[in-house]
Amino acid sequence: MPRAWVVVLGDVGRSPRMQYHTLSLCKTPGYTIDLIGQRGSPILNDLQAHVKHGRLRVTYLPEPPAALARCPRALRLVLKALHQLLTLAWLTLFSLPRPDVILLQLPPAIPTMAVLRAAALRHGARLVFDWHNYAYTLMGLSMGPRHLLVRLARRYERRWAPTAHAHLCVSRAMAVDLSRAWRVSAAVFHDRPTPALRPAKIEETHALLQRLRPDLARPQHPGDWLAAELAGTASSATPLTVRTAPGQAPARRGGRPALVLSSTSWTADEDFGLLLRAAELYDARARDLRKGESLPRIVFVVTGRGAGRAAYEARLHATAFSHVAFRLLWLSTPDYRLMLGSADLGICLHASSSGLDLPMKVVDMFGSGVPVCALQYPTITELVQPGVNGVLFATAEALAAQLLSLLAGWPERAGQLVELRRGAEAERARGWDEEWGRCVLPVLQGAET
Repeated sequence: MPRAWVVVLGDVGRSPRMQYHTLSLCKTPGYTIDLIGQRGSPILNDLQAHVKHGRLRVTYLPEPPAALARCPRALRLVLKALHQLLTLAWLTLFSLPRPDVILLQLPPAIPTMAVLRAAALRHGARLVFDWHNYAYTLMGLSMGPRHLLVRLARRYERRWAPTAHAHLCVSRAMAVDLSRAWRVSAAVFHDRPTPALRPAKIEETHALLQRLRPDLARPQHPGDWLAAELAGTASSATPLTVRTAPGQAPARRGGRPALVLSSTSWTADEDFGLLLRAAELYDARARDLRKGESLPRIVFVVTGRGAGRAAYEARLHATAFSHVAFRLLWLSTPDYRLMLGSADLGICLHASSSGLDLPMKVVDMFGSGVPVCALQYPTITELVQPGVNGVLFATAEALAAQLLSLLAGWPERAGQLVELRRGAEAERARGWDEEWGRCVLPVLQGAET
């Protein structure tokens, strides 16, 4: 029985593409799988079921010593890489059962590219790199592109890139760049929606918002109309739905706000301040409507957690709104999917560090039938087709203008949003499972076409 390793030097639970790779391998007859990475968020429930049945084993890497947090950043990065090198080398060279194929997520690249190349040689295994982005460009966001460590990281990636037997990548633009700059031929596997993603039913939306009522009712900023509204509303009603009588099915509320969702890891490649500024502009315009105009209130739900959240939360708490409300939430995977399936519009703030990667959150939105406003950069059009399944923006002013255009006449006369939703729902026709079997499995098995 062939054994596959799926390796990610990061929080396994926050690595959706690698979890979906693992799930597809679990569904492929004959494979035994080891998922190797760092402990953090829970893995998908479907993967937990395969763990219980013995098809999948999850191995977590030891955490670096806490004392490293007190070191200067450059030294901390070096010592962390050394710790990861030693623990990853021990696991992959000596501890884990011999694999037939190794699938490695990039980035992170240091020290995984070299260590997994050594493991592939030792075990006689096929090594496949799955390029999501370039590690050195992510380092450059915080350290600057000319920093010594960034330049060394680029040389390291370029040195080890050709050592894999095969490559996958997330965009056509990245495949072209890998071929041109690093002499690497990569098969393009665009992320696709999984069967678990779908539009939510009204009953599911109602139940979700009732469960989250304590979080939604907690004021986030001055003049928080959503908190005031929930304080004066019966428990049978939510911001979007209402149950008019016991035992009766919930229905959408008349005059309900638009639910706009954005997910973020609060990192340097996503500027939440851009969304905050666009919300201020929308709010100002909604306060000054001309006769015959109508704009809905907006509930912005921003999911995710990360180091940058606290600074933006402080800005939010100091900003007054009358037609906009923000809720910063951390949701379980099932609740996130339901919230996504309940949204009217998604916003993607991802600014690619390399200009070559594609945000999987947009695929999740399409899988839930939700059109997307996405920050513009050249590669994003491989995913978001303006006027078909979403729109693009480059500035806060442009995002505010898109919101004003899409939500004008909400909900009965928001025709453009309805058309974009049809385009988003059409993306669900080509799902993850079919594309994975066509593109990825032959690469793992050494049968590329």
